[in-house]
Amino acid sequence: MLNAFQYRRMAVIVLLVCAGFAWLFCRLFQIQIARHQELAAKAQQYTETTRVLEAWRGQIHDRNGKVLAISVPVKTVYADAALCSNRLEQVAQTCGPLLQIPPGVLAGRLRAGLQKAGSRSAGPPRALLLEHDMPVAEWNAITSALDLETFGMDRPNPTAAERRALQMLRRKALFARDEQVRLYPYRECLSSLLGFVTPQTNGAGLKGVCGIEADLDRTLAGESGCCVSEQDIGGNELPARRQLYKPPGDGANVVLTIDVRLQQLLVETLAAARSRYKSRSASVVIMNPRTFEVLAMASLPGFDPQHPGSAPPDTWGNRVLCDRVEPGSTFKLVTLAAALDQGLMTLDSGIYCEQGRFVFNKVAVRDHAPYGLLTLREAFAKSSNIAFAKAALALGPDRLYRYMTNFGFGQRTGIALVRETPGRIEPAQSWSTMALTRAAFGQGVSVSQFQMAVAMCVIANGGRLMRPMLISRIETPQGRVLQRFQPQFIRCVVSPQTARLIIEALEAVVSPGGTGALAAMDQYTVVAKTGTAQKSDRHGYLKGRYYSSMVGFFPADSPQVVISIALDEPQNGYYAGAVIAPVFRSVAEQAAACLCVPPDKAIKNRGGSLMAQSRPAALQPVGVLPARSVGEIKPAGSVLASLSRR
Repeated sequence: MLNAFQYRRMAVIVLLVCAGFAWLFCRLFQIQIARHQELAAKAQQYTETTRVLEAWRGQIHDRNGKVLAISVPVKTVYADAALCSNRLEQVAQTCGPLLQIPPGVLAGRLRAGLQKAGSRSAGPPRALLLEHDMPVAEWNAITSALDLETFGMDRPNPTAAERRALQMLRRKALFARDEQVRLYPYRECLSSLLGFVTPQTNGAGLKGVCGIEADLDRTLAGESGCCVSEQDIGGNELPARRQLYKPPGDGANVVLTIDVRLQQLLVETLAAARSRYKSRSASVVIMNPRTFEVLAMASLPGFDPQHPGSAPPDTWGNRVLCDRVEPGSTFKLVTLAAALDQGLMTLDSGIYCEQGRFVFNKVAVRDHAPYGLLTLREAFAKSSNIAFAKAALALGPDRLYRYMTNFGFGQRTGIALVRETPGRIEPAQSWSTMALTRAAFGQGVSVSQFQMAVAMCVIANGGRLMRPMLISRIETPQGRVLQRFQPQFIRCVVSPQTARLIIEALEAVVSPGGTGALAAMDQYTVVAKTGTAQKSDRHGYLKGRYYSSMVGFFPADSPQVVISIALDEPQNGYYAGAVIAPVFRSVAEQAAACLCVPPDKAIKNRGGSLMAQSRPAALQPVGVLPARSVGEIKPAGSVLASLSRR
């Protein structure tokens, strides 16, 4: 029989067991119910992993298949903080030479990284960034070398714990993630056109910042994938526990209409011209007038797309497309086209240029030389402002404005670059006499250099406007064509007969006595128009600051190449006929050789000069303005009087 002591001892034991079960129940309640969400989130933090699977960015090619932009694989190297925290010095001594980082510097970076990461998070930090953009071959060499390192644990008989620690250090002390870096084989040559990229904010992939890289970013970048899975204590993914796997969709390749051979030649010539005339910037664009394909486009100064931060941000833009400028006398092309197409004048119509100064409605127009009676052809060749101001007054604001917009001014051209400027042209209803006469010779309107090149393409293409092309096609990484772009007709701006007459007038510009005579070529008949525009700001025109340009094409009878060249604020001279025309000729000769354009001078000389055939023996007494307008413009009477006196 049990005595009282034994009963008491049994009671104590039962109470202790019940208390233990009660504590265990309370603890389980706290873990499983009260703190379930908190602890489940912590467990998920260390076991579940979400990885963004980076899509491969597409390539950019020129029309001949040469690579202009390409992504290459690189490694971003990290240190495993959980392994390195207790052996910072040993890891720094071992890995420093492999990473070409002094051991003391590496130890300091690891220590600072641990402190910074520890202050941000309650959990232990794992990845400490050590190096970006390491070549894959270099990383492979490092991992091979790590397999032979001892990390200071080279005792003859290491313990099992030391062997496990050494193995983990060799495998996990350093690890790398796959990334890509963008390479541009032609560097500054295409920088203003292609632009550059920067890493995405989430660290997965690249994002275009400017140029084609930005405007076609969605096409080139592709679509990132995603993998949600679990990992073991060593950080290794457990494929069997994957919850979601979405593979990435690589970006498409873009094939441009650009010919990089021609582009290289142009950049060299443009750089020499900019250096010679010490201009603020220089730009050029070359197009095929039959298809409106852009064959070359460059602006200087450029930048290195591999290191864009080394250049000022204002060099990142494409001046050919983005800069708005007053075009000056190159814009007389539009006034000439309107006057001829409306039948108000012929190339042989006489215009009295008032000996250099013309006043109408208290608005004065001046010429750079005191001209008297000129034909419209001669006025265009000598770039008379007064002659074209009178032509604009005859046309009136509505008709001149209609031709401006039909040529594409005041609107984007439709090229596949969204950062293109539309320019600026005020509505015709708001034009004063000054606005009308100034617009006739390219003042008071803002256009882009590319718009002027497109307008010249219209003339070379028989008066037909096409949508400019910069992209030839879009392909999959395997080369299958996803989309092919074809020349697209928009509208007829002037008649083919008018376009032919304009070409005759343009040919006179490059003839002896014309403002573009220095652009004449030996084997090709060049037609072009020069322009020297004084720059302005909101306070008025700026003394000594000019925008000099020239736009034209060759051969005259069968146009193959349209060229537009501009120098912004040249210093050693500024008249386009003296500054731009020799550069135009050099660029045209290089383009002819590169594109194998057949010469036309020999054929033309056998048939006689076009100018000799078309120029009349004597001026015909043709009225400058229609009868309705003669009374409105008093000098018109003096034109007829001067003609009759002759």
